[in-house]
Formats: sequence, C-alpha cells, structure tokens
Amino acid sequence: MKAKSMTGFGRAQSENDKWTIICEIKALNGRYFEADIRLPKYLNELDSKLRRALSEYLERGTITVTYNIKTNDAPSKISVNTDLAKEYLEALNHLGGTLGLELSDPMREILKVPDVMGVGEREISDEFKEEIIKITLDAAGKLDEFRMVEGQATAQKLKQLIESISDDVLLIEHQEDNRREALRERIYGNVLEHIKEQNLDENRLEQEILLYLDKWDIAEEKQRLSQHLDFFIRTLREEPKGRKLNFIAQEMGREMNTLGVKSNFFPMQECAVRMKEKLEQIKEQVLNLA
Repeated sequence: MKAKSMTGFGRAQSENDKWTIICEIKALNGRYFEADIRLPKYLNELDSKLRRALSEYLERGTITVTYNIKTNDAPSKISVNTDLAKEYLEALNHLGGTLGLELSDPMREILKVPDVMGVGEREISDEFKEEIIKITLDAAGKLDEFRMVEGQATAQKLKQLIESISDDVLLIEHQEDNRREALRERIYGNVLEHIKEQNLDENRLEQEILLYLDKWDIAEEKQRLSQHLDFFIRTLREEPKGRKLNFIAQEMGREMNTLGVKSNFFPMQECAVRMKEKLEQIKEQVLNLA
C-alpha cells in the first residue's frame, strides 16, 4: 500500500564557506494545497517557482515553509542622499524661522524622510537561488518520507477496520434465517389479534407474508456493501487517494443505514450500529490521507 499521510515534517540543510541554509516544512491536513512560504524579502522572486514545485510534489495539505539563512558575503551598502537631507534641513530652518519655532532635534526629522537613507540592492547569485530551491525540495522529500511512514500506519488501521466490518456482514448473513422466522411469527401474531382463527385463509396469509418479507429483503444492501468493502481495499492497495476513499466510505454509510432500517430485527440493527461506529473511525482516518 502506498498511502500517504497529509501531516508531517521535513528538514534539509546546506552549509559551505559562502552560506548556511536551513529549510523546514511542516504539513497539516487540508482539502487542497495551501502553502505559507516564509522567504526573506530579498528572495521573494523565488516564491512562485517554489510554490509551483511544492504543489506538484506534495499535492494536498496545508504546509508552512520556514528558512534560516546566513551568508558570509559583504553586507549591503547603506546609501545616503546628502543633497536631499540638506534641502530638507534648509526647509525646516526656514519654516521654524517663519513660525518663530526652534527645532529641538532636526536630525530625527530628517531621518524620517523617505529616500534620505536606504539599503542598496543586494546581489543574489544564481548559484545561491538554485541552492535555495534545491534545499526546499530536499526538505519536501524528507516530508514525503515522513508522510509515507505515517500513511502506511493509517492504511493498516483502515484495512483492519474494513475487515472487521466484513466480519459484521457475515454475522448479519448468519442471522438471516432467525430474522425471517421472527418476522413471520410477528406477522402471524398481529393477524391473529384482529381476526378469528377459523376465518384465516392460510394460503392468502402466506402470500402476504412472502410479499412482506420480500419488501424487507436486505440481500441487495448486503451485496452492495460487500462490493464497496472490496473496492475500498483495492483502492487502498492501488490508488490510496484520500478523496476517493472518502467517497467510497460515504457509499458504505448509505448501505449500512438502509440495512439497519430494513432488517427490522434487533440483532442485525445492533450489528449495523457497530458497523457505523467503525465507519466513523474510517472517515476520520481517511481525512488524514493525501
């Protein structure tokens, strides 16, 4: 079985004399692929490329990607626009003189002006960008391995639950003769309460009983439920997609509900309740599969 969990964790690291890069990816359940990629601002151009690559690799789930990056290159240069600062100072002095006010801290006011001071553009090499992408995909690979391990455990539990429901179906089949006899006795008892026994038409009554039993026949429900159980196991083995397994589980639930109502026999209804309880566990587990 190749089932994958949607939850997991992956970590990758790259270190040399130029940089140290650590990427960590955490994944949680999600109907669709959603990614929160927390790149440093100077690497924002890589966001779309990383998002596309991760969506193709991980398919489903809500993931958070974080980075711890240290570089040994020269720090970015600070740029100072002296001419702009002088013009602003002259304007402040003129305004102060006009209003008869004295500036207590003109430097603070000057530093608030946009473009007076700034950080120069940081040069990012293609080699560094490629390494960021590589480390991110390495972390995604570790996450995928984690998901596989978790998915196998989930698939095994699902298989056990399906097998247990199959056993319940067999128990229901073994109760069929008892159910038919109990229904027959119930019908006879109800009829005899309302009519005199000497006026009873045995043949007509037998025909009515057969029609009644046919109306409450559960053979088709049992057959369809067994088919759904087999389909679930095949899907779990061949194409363990969470969405598909969830659809099959919904169909199983419909047959269980109908079976419980139509059986009209407490031991079978009790068995149907047990099956639905196991089905709820299956639905919870399936939600965690990618």
